[in-house]
Amino acid sequence: MFPKKNRITKTRFDELMKKGRVLHSPSFSLRYSKGLNVLPRFAFVVSKKVAKNAVDRNLLRRRGFSILRDLGILKQENVWKGFFGTFFYKKEGKEMKIKELKKEIEEILRKVGKI
Repeated sequence: MFPKKNRITKTRFDELMKKGRVLHSPSFSLRYSKGLNVLPRFAFVVSKKVAKNAVDRNLLRRRGFSILRDLGILKQENVWKGFFGTFFYKKEGKEMKIKELKKEIEEILRKVGKI
């Protein structure tokens, strides 16, 4: 799990849902926006359609945060300043291995232009 200062708040999540841009990959949808000059914030959302059990949903969320941590997103705060992003898992993402998920997250973030 990311520190609280790097997680998206409820109000910021609502703003993202209304005004955010969207990118798609086979396993994720990323809804993002660039805001003020503040710390980067991220979230992972796993619906019940993707994983029925809360244990499985939480596992997928933890995997996502772990991948972002491995990519060094928090260490590159100057590059990611003001970035808000929410990753939405798709059904295909549930069965993927961590290496494959990491590759897809990197590709999505590369499309955004930050990596």
